[in-house]
Formats: sequence, C-alpha cells, structure tokens
Amino acid sequence: MNQSLKEFKQQYRGLLLNFIWRQWSALGVAGHSAGEDTWVIDPEPLLLFTCTIGRHDPRVFDEVLDWLQENGRFINILRLKRILGKEKFAGASVLAAIAGQMSKGTGVAKWKLLAEHSRRSTKPEPLFFQEDGHPLPVVGEPEPQFLQYGFKRGPLRLRGYSQKFRPTERTNLTLQLRALLGVNSRCEVVLYLLTHDSAHPSQIAQDAYYFERAVQNTLVDMSQSGVIQLRTSGREKHYWLKHEHWATLLNRPDPSPRWVTWPPLFSALERIWLKVSDRQLSTLDPLLQSSELRQLMVEVRPSIERAGFDRGLSDDRQYLGEKYLPVFLDDITRLLG
Repeated sequence: MNQSLKEFKQQYRGLLLNFIWRQWSALGVAGHSAGEDTWVIDPEPLLLFTCTIGRHDPRVFDEVLDWLQENGRFINILRLKRILGKEKFAGASVLAAIAGQMSKGTGVAKWKLLAEHSRRSTKPEPLFFQEDGHPLPVVGEPEPQFLQYGFKRGPLRLRGYSQKFRPTERTNLTLQLRALLGVNSRCEVVLYLLTHDSAHPSQIAQDAYYFERAVQNTLVDMSQSGVIQLRTSGREKHYWLKHEHWATLLNRPDPSPRWVTWPPLFSALERIWLKVSDRQLSTLDPLLQSSELRQLMVEVRPSIERAGFDRGLSDDRQYLGEKYLPVFLDDITRLLG
C-alpha cells in the first residue's frame, strides 16, 4: 500500500474513534472526556455508525452497550430503522445483535421487534478487530447472545458506569426533548424549529427522517396550541416558534445548538473508512488508488454537502491522476478535524 495511504488509514481510524468517544461521552458514556461541541447530537445515526467503527475499539463498543442499558428507552427505534433504510450503513447485523442484547428483561418490546425482524447469520465472524485490521482473538467462551447473531466475542461484562444523560448539556437537546415530549415526531419537530428560524414541513421531514404526512399532521395539531406559529409565503406554509420561551422552559440560557443532518455524514464517513480498509486497494498503484478514491468522493460528496460539511473539500478536477491522492488524504483529515 502507498505509505501515505497506510499512515492515513491509521490516522483516520484514530480520528473516527475519538469522534465517537467524544459524542457518546457528551451523552453520558463513562471513560472519556467530552468535547465542547456546539451541535445537537443525534443518537440514532451515531449508534449505526458505532456498529461499524466501534468494532475497532471493544471498550467504546461495550461502554455504548452500558449506556443503552441506562438510556436506551430514549432511542427512537422506528426512526432508527428509517435511517437505516434511507442511508447506506454496513452495521445492520451488528445492530441486530445489540437489539438482541437489549431485548433481555422486561419493558424492551421495541428492541425485541428490531431483533426479531433481523436476519441472523449462520456463519460466525469476529466482532472486534485489532489496530492492524486482523480479528481480535476471543478470550474465554464466546458471548452466546452475540454468537446467536453470528458474531464471536468474549464474555460481555458491563461496568455499569454510564450515567443518565445531562439534560442541559448543549449537545443533548434531542434527549432532553424526548424526555419531556416523548420519543415521537413532535420531539424532532420542536428540535428542528429550535435550531432554525422557520421551516417547511417537507424540509423537516427530509432532514429529520420522518414521513412528510406525519410531520405535516403534527405541525397542524401543534399550531392549534398557539405555541407553534405559522406564516404563509405564497402557497407554502412555514412554521416557527419563539426560542426565548423554550429556553426558559428547558432551562437553557445559552443559544440553541447547531443542527447537523448527521445520517448522510456518518454514512459518508463510514463508506470512506470501508474503502481505505479494503485490502484490494492496497494492491493498486497510486494512480489506480487515486482513481478509486476520486470515484468514491463523487459518490459521497452529496451526502457531505447535505450535512453542511463540504466547504473544506477540494475540487478534484484540478488534480489529475495520482496528484489527487494527497489531496484526498488532506481533505478527509480536515473534515474530521
């Protein structure tokens, strides 16, 4: 493999894992310092992303399982399945194993539904990988719950250190609203309006991953309360609310955090990771590697644009042949930085 690409793979792995740690730590996962981000964390695509990237760090994977034991009731399973159906994520089978683990006990019907409707593998594969990409050896008897879903891993021993999410943390607005309003479309509608001046129902539905009719009906009902306001522009209806009133209600003196449409961005970052981890890529010369990575960026760039993180990306048309390889490496490093 080209030396710079080999080094990039290790660096990219570290950046992705650090990013996952930072986001989950802000939600209450133990064992890592949280960052001071100004955006809203979206737990559903974060969980899907962790199903792939978390396999390269058993500690963060198990701490997320620990967090789900404490806070899993605030995960929107229907929205999770819709995101999985709309975006390209590779971790559906790992998600099924997590759902199977969460299905044990009482009061977990939504996780049981997710686990039961997932196809189970008959040929077990390693769940975790070492830094060099080779499977992590399993020490002790394989965990039966994960083995049932086709993954070999050591015994699961959750530490119980994860905390309830901190409701007034800037990044945790989604979970705070779900605790207040319920795990439903109303929560995402309010969240979207709190992070935008106003919005059309179709815009909310697309960015929040709900059906447009459901969002439209929710807004019509909520506008009857006098809290959600409506303004008409031609034939279009735009809804808005008074942010200062909600800041008082939610005990949030700071400005509302920034909205990020996370699902397409996580999907793009995952596809980039899977590509640079592909052993076949290592057999190509720099010219063909550049061609493969250029094509990949053509495919994922629209997703990065949807999330609003495309401004730092270079125009690949200005870099011919293998000259694009270092440009790609620099772009992705800056994207996560």
